[in-house]
Amino acid sequence: MIPRLLLAVLLVSAACGYESRTESRQRRLDTFRSVLPDSIRSAFDSIESEEDCDRVADMIFSARDSDAELQARLDSIMHAELIDTFSDRDLVYFFWYYFAFAIETGSVPEP
Repeated sequence: MIPRLLLAVLLVSAACGYESRTESRQRRLDTFRSVLPDSIRSAFDSIESEEDCDRVADMIFSARDSDAELQARLDSIMHAELIDTFSDRDLVYFFWYYFAFAIETGSVPEP
């Protein structure tokens, strides 16, 4: 009886701190968005299709040249996401399609 009770308590405790995939993607998306200058964040938030990613990527490319802090923060995020080799266009598409769009449409698969 006690081992079953202990197992039940452990399972309930473990489930309480569980972060869903949607919550994880939202946290990671928020981290990405938080490093973007306001104008780029606004442009990113207004992406409606894959073609819009090009404009935002161009903005990021230009901003990287003049803002070493932005460059370092984006590089850190890309390293953490294991996407170091992505272009700015790939970076924007990645966060738009797999994060923002997936969250918006409810298409983030849960285990």
